[in-house]
Amino acid sequence: MIRALSLAAFVATGVAIATPAVSATCMVRVPASLSSDSERSGPMVPGPCKQGQKGSKLRQARPVDPMKEIRNRVIAGAEVSYKELETLADSGDDLAQFYLAKRIEADNDPETLGTAARYYMLALENGRSSALRPLIRVLNGGAVLSSFEDRASAQLQLERLAADGDAVARDALIAMYRKGKPLGLDPARADTLLVTSAEAGDSKAALDLAFELLSGTPDADEIDKARGYLRIAATSETLNIRTMAENILRTLDPQLTASTETLQ
Repeated sequence: MIRALSLAAFVATGVAIATPAVSATCMVRVPASLSSDSERSGPMVPGPCKQGQKGSKLRQARPVDPMKEIRNRVIAGAEVSYKELETLADSGDDLAQFYLAKRIEADNDPETLGTAARYYMLALENGRSSALRPLIRVLNGGAVLSSFEDRASAQLQLERLAADGDAVARDALIAMYRKGKPLGLDPARADTLLVTSAEAGDSKAALDLAFELLSGTPDADEIDKARGYLRIAATSETLNIRTMAENILRTLDPQLTASTETLQ
């Protein structure tokens, strides 16, 4: 039986198997020798790709999105330069906006707190709710909002969140309107926010409003209104709010105090 030709012998016969320099290469099978009766398939060697064969066209690497690459490093906690973070933040990325604001705030420079506030606002606007408390912190810390647009944006976002029932945003607005900074003095709006929240069933707002009504020397009408808000606060699931409301109600209603003592 004639033995199958070796690869070296096959090459020596003059059959070209060299890879074309100008095209992609594929693995092609060496055809069986006509002089061999072996049933084994010929070996696989590099050779020119046939039309339609996978790999017949050069595969081009997909371009890497530089913004995505920077974001991946931010997520991984890898080193990211200030310029890279700023570029990503200015492209509209909420995570970069949040981290850039944190980096600026960490410098403790009063001159740049307004910039930190602006990036916190952008992050909040783009859906990153964790930017709310830091935004309030830098605003209360003296951040100067240099443009009318920035002040309007901060006010709009806090008002929107307060309207959605966010107690943190509401309390911040009330304090800012009463202090006059940084959104301007508006005690009437502060009162409206508190009343609206209390009447909607917010127990903390109801307790705060009751305290306001009872401060100083309240008249009978103010005491009666405070009593109504205290009843709302007394239904709170928060123990300290409920306890304070119940204790104040007892001082306002001697009959309630007497009935409670009788039960005890």
